[in-house]
Amino acid sequence: MAWAADGIPPTVRGTVPENGATDVALDAKIKVKFSEPMKDRSINPTNIYITVGEGTETRVVPATVDYVDEITPVRAVLKPTEPLLANTEYTVWVEGRGDGDKKAVKDASGTPLASEFTFSFTTAQDPVCIIICG
Repeated sequence: MAWAADGIPPTVRGTVPENGATDVALDAKIKVKFSEPMKDRSINPTNIYITVGEGTETRVVPATVDYVDEITPVRAVLKPTEPLLANTEYTVWVEGRGDGDKKAVKDASGTPLASEFTFSFTTAQDPVCIIICG
């Protein structure tokens, strides 16, 4: 089905985990839910990604990004390819028009997200440390 350009930017309707969540599992899959069907080629690790650290110590966490449009709401699912660190804050970035149209995620008609969207979460304490560290 071809989508007609409507010029209305898509929005992020929700995330899993929610912004500010704590005790997130170290093997969590991160989900970004969108307001409308998205252009699947615009959903990839260069414009939806996870970072850890601050300032010059910030690094991108390697992850795969899948687009799921068979269910509502449509979503991107990030799966880190390395274990997340215990008791650590992570930030998820969804690129929008603010950083240049080419890098932005876009809806099925090609309209980019109006601006960058971010959310953060903190992972749980390492279960091994809870037992050993007391």
